[in-house]
Amino acid sequence: MSDVLLIAASFFGYSREIKARLETRGHSVLWFEDRPAIDARTKTLIRLAPALVKGEVDAYVAQIIEQAQQRDIRTVLIIKGEALTPASISRLRAALPRARFILYFWDSYRNMPADSAAKVDLFDHALTFDQVDAVADPRLAYRPLFYLNEYATLPTDGQDIDVLFIGTAHTDRYAVLSRLARALPPELRFEKVLFFPSRWMWRARKLFDGSYRHARRDEFLFTPLNKQEVMALIRRARIVVDIERPIQTGLTMRTLEMLGASRKLVTTNIRIQDADFHHPNNQIYVDRTAPVVPVRFLESAWSPVPPEMLDSYSLDGWLSEVLAI
Repeated sequence: MSDVLLIAASFFGYSREIKARLETRGHSVLWFEDRPAIDARTKTLIRLAPALVKGEVDAYVAQIIEQAQQRDIRTVLIIKGEALTPASISRLRAALPRARFILYFWDSYRNMPADSAAKVDLFDHALTFDQVDAVADPRLAYRPLFYLNEYATLPTDGQDIDVLFIGTAHTDRYAVLSRLARALPPELRFEKVLFFPSRWMWRARKLFDGSYRHARRDEFLFTPLNKQEVMALIRRARIVVDIERPIQTGLTMRTLEMLGASRKLVTTNIRIQDADFHHPNNQIYVDRTAPVVPVRFLESAWSPVPPEMLDSYSLDGWLSEVLAI
């Protein structure tokens, strides 16, 4: 019988990893996406016109309740809860009166539905990956993201890529990478793997975004890499680049993954300097508008991180803090 109800978006497979790790720790998990469908239409309407999908959301929540009430649910963990309104969360609470309700935001208020802050009081415990949100909203505890165990086992030999970027081609990433490429010594091997969810999005960027004027179609992928392919590339890299969305301040998943993998990080997120694991040999902040990477950083070796600190940022460490189990 399930004792944990997990409601979270697939998000590159991380929810499946959370579910699997909970099960390894002896829990039985009932998992649902945090919206009734994962297509672009549903996601857009949830953000821009939630009233148009209210019926779908209500029916979906009823389905979750029906299945959850058949199990002995003691913990409800909702990550972000994209489509869940305060009213639907209240329905869940009433249907599962014996359960603890825990909320984790792995996005910032600035990039979530307008009613996100109104959900917090409906939970027994609420956390966020965004330090700025945690300071502004004292109801939220600050807890960064995590790395999967596989990253801690990546070997550090055979690194034939000096600098690597892997990610979706959103916001200003292509422009930032172009500036970074010009700032790096030309003899370094800089590999960029940029993904567009569709070819029409690439064509629109090419047409309307001046930073893509000289971009070539063969610079981009239109099918995302799977986890094994991503890890195979990171295994070969000495330094990995992280470019967060300009409206976010939370440390990205890539940041924590590189901590676990003992890979040096170049990031445009100035908050890296506040992280308790930050070391100038391991992570460096660069200005996204005029990046400069000192030669000493490029040439220095990785400085080992205390094992207990590494453990705290693993998925197990995240689960222990978020769920207090």
